[in-house]
Amino acid sequence: MNATAPTTKQVNYALALLDKAGYDTRLMNCTFKKLGATMRQRSGSVENWLNNMTRREVSSLIDELK
Repeated sequence: MNATAPTTKQVNYALALLDKAGYDTRLMNCTFKKLGATMRQRSGSVENWLNNMTRREVSSLIDELK
């Protein structure tokens, strides 16, 4: 496992916060643009997007969603 990859706990917490904020937690869409997702990233799943981030990036996203 990559040392900079986000933990399962981080990914699950980010998914919970995204759900609470009204984001789709299954498929990416244009609303994720304001969270910094590129057009290419927005064509995949939310979980995939989170898992391809670094721990630091997921941590920043969590802070932003709190």
